[in-house]
Amino acid sequence: MTVELWSVFVTGGMLWLSIVVQQLHLDKVGGTAYALSNRSDPPPDSAVQSRLLRAVRNQSDVAAVWIALVVVQQISGAAGALTYWAALAMIASRILYLPLYAFGVTPFRSLSWALFLFAAPVFAVGIVLGLDAISVVQTQ
Repeated sequence: MTVELWSVFVTGGMLWLSIVVQQLHLDKVGGTAYALSNRSDPPPDSAVQSRLLRAVRNQSDVAAVWIALVVVQQISGAAGALTYWAALAMIASRILYLPLYAFGVTPFRSLSWALFLFAAPVFAVGIVLGLDAISVVQTQ
């Protein structure tokens, strides 16, 4: 499996883990009664719970962008050093983001998120450059 596909696997895995951690924390602060309820009442207020909900939302938003980029890259076959290193940066970003955000570790949480903001356009540039190289080879 390519490192680009591994980055999708890690992104999906970290989204799943974010959801699980958020749910387990909600069950802890809300108790068994809330966990088994139909949840028509708002969840108990907790600073950690709020951070975990935002972390899940961020993981979802990032996954949507990243998976779209990797699908284009995989279908087009446009791989190279930029897509490789951007995918590694994405893996690091997603692994670091959840614990840093959950524990409110600033400014490192923001830096792990910024790593994604850097990796996505680098990856996109890698796709475009890879497409140019592919089209030149195919015309000869």
